[in-house]
Amino acid sequence: MSEAYEQPSTVSETDLVRQLLEQSPNQPIQTSLRTDARVIARVTDGIYRQPGSALRELISNAYDADATMVTIQTDRPRFRRIVIEDDGIGMTPTALAHLLYHIGGSAKRTSSGAELGITNSTDPTRSPGGRPLIGKIGIGLFSVAQLTQGFQIITKVAGDNKRTVASVLLKQYSERPDIESDSEYEAGRVLVWREPAIDTDFHGTTIVLDTIRPQTQETLRSTEIWDAVYGNRPAPTDLEQTRINPPAYHIGAVQPTAEDFLRQGPGKPNLPWKSTDDSTTAFRKLVDAVWDTSSHGGRNPRLELLFDYYLRMVWELSLWCPLPYIDFHPFDATSADRLRSFVLTENRRERELSLEPNQSVREAAHLGNRVRSTTGFNVNIDDLQLYRPIRLRNLPATSGAVKTPLLFVGTYTEEFRGVDIELSGGELALQSYILWAPKIVPTDHQGVLIRVHDATGSLFDPTFLRFPVSEQRRLTQMTCEIFVTRGFDGAINIDRESFNFAHPHVVVLTKWLHATLRRVIAVQKRIAAAALEERRAQGAKRTQNRADEIVEELWRGQRNDDGTEAPSVVFTDRPATAKFPEDSYVFPRDFVVGDITGPHSGERRQSIEGRLEKIVQILAAYDLLDSLSLEDRLSFLRAIRQVLEAYDE
Repeated sequence: MSEAYEQPSTVSETDLVRQLLEQSPNQPIQTSLRTDARVIARVTDGIYRQPGSALRELISNAYDADATMVTIQTDRPRFRRIVIEDDGIGMTPTALAHLLYHIGGSAKRTSSGAELGITNSTDPTRSPGGRPLIGKIGIGLFSVAQLTQGFQIITKVAGDNKRTVASVLLKQYSERPDIESDSEYEAGRVLVWREPAIDTDFHGTTIVLDTIRPQTQETLRSTEIWDAVYGNRPAPTDLEQTRINPPAYHIGAVQPTAEDFLRQGPGKPNLPWKSTDDSTTAFRKLVDAVWDTSSHGGRNPRLELLFDYYLRMVWELSLWCPLPYIDFHPFDATSADRLRSFVLTENRRERELSLEPNQSVREAAHLGNRVRSTTGFNVNIDDLQLYRPIRLRNLPATSGAVKTPLLFVGTYTEEFRGVDIELSGGELALQSYILWAPKIVPTDHQGVLIRVHDATGSLFDPTFLRFPVSEQRRLTQMTCEIFVTRGFDGAINIDRESFNFAHPHVVVLTKWLHATLRRVIAVQKRIAAAALEERRAQGAKRTQNRADEIVEELWRGQRNDDGTEAPSVVFTDRPATAKFPEDSYVFPRDFVVGDITGPHSGERRQSIEGRLEKIVQILAAYDLLDSLSLEDRLSFLRAIRQVLEAYDE
């Protein structure tokens, strides 16, 4: 079957029709699928859902160009202008011309990429510097259609004494019946020129967005929130005119008319960092603000309620991009981080790791260095240098039975032996961690996040790819990242924000994840049951010890410390003729304690008998039992037990 796909035919549409009419029956004709120009035209009109998605694509382009720094400057909270600058390799006039004339026809991952200087000379799936490429089809730059219809590209390669400038005006796509579907579609107009550069050694690309769409400005400004805060949004009834509070942290609002900062009231900027903080400190304070909300007695925070759109966008960009973690990569956790760690083996077993001092989970689990914290790539947006905001250090305390967070790590490889690569997509390999913790902060991190080449366009999926087992409580206590090291590119949809769930790689990864979740849940249940049993035993022991002290103190005081001890109390199933110590109080268990069944029946019986024992000893200290007949003594103690049980219900 594989031979049928090796040499696709170039039969024209006219020839195909003719051959179908003339060909002998049951004789197949080989051709290939084509794409109309209108499909690509739709791309320039904006397929991305939010302004942050467009910035993500521009950052990804910079990463593929071997940039070490991306700087995004905005005039927040106005958002009339955004500038994205990187120190990547830049584009030659030839590479820029190819970009402008081949929207959706990227030279990345092709042999022509090396000729244009945008891919590695020996591996077209890597950048010139050796990074695995994030981009695939050449639409990332035109994601800015989400932000503006006009923008400028300024680019330069090292050694060139000129820089190349392109001024682009995108057209708004419309379904015009007078345009032939297979005709070349003009997506916009471009003015291109070259101008002298002062620094010959400089290299990089700058994207200038200076005509931001009004609807994009409204999104970035969180206009809908501020209209509700200030009551600017008309409401049909008085009941609907209730104003809401602004987010806890925000960049402020602007006057609707003058577009100037609001200097007072709820619209005044409220940020968790100071203007004097450096960019790294400022971002750490942003992350701290989320954790502080949880640790100071508040509910587990949702970013939507805590931040305005701009700060949420910053947070999401820090999750999307290939960046270092705010503390450390989960695989690099050590014993000092107080995580109970397990490695999930491919034979469906798990092994708890016993870490030596300074030994990492990566080393103990033999995970290697294919997945590690990204270095040499930084992203700054206004005041902030971005880091991946996922913490495993100093996680919040809990009153639950399991005090220590559980970290599970594992690997998986599917070779699809015997299946054509056109059908399977090739080999799939991944590494992953699942963290169970009593509280996941923020709630937006509950779920699974899939990274390909350490980047992603999606957010955490709280359904864990539609996990079918009803374990809602435990699922809210788990966060998972899957790092795909081979494959999965073909499973990512064009906007990189979702997946093709019919793709073999998604099917296999989903099955692996669901099977792994069942194993993790089983381990957590086992640990929780053991911890709960131990806690109950410790609690019962503490209660017993304190009860013993009370009885002993009372007995000594009432008996003037005459050397005697409180009598023993026995609850028995043995016949009345059985022998017991003469100073014991003996009670038939079935009558006084009753029939106790169900979960933890042994523990419950022990608890009830322990309480009754102390009550009997206190009554004996005052000589209140010996004056009762055996029948009254049994009925009396049984009534006390029933009262105690009534309060326990």
